[in-house]
Amino acid sequence: MSLEDFKDWFFDVLDDGDNGIMADIDANEKANSFRLCMIDGSVFEIVCRKF
Repeated sequence: MSLEDFKDWFFDVLDDGDNGIMADIDANEKANSFRLCMIDGSVFEIVCRKF
């Protein structure tokens, strides 16, 4: 699986599994990362790498 395919799949998982706690998902293609903004104002960043 390519990194791009994984990121597409992971975005879909995050988007489908939101369950009301996530306000926004910001995908940064250049940095291979996702920034997750939660409804309480918390922000998390997930970076994807292929080993």
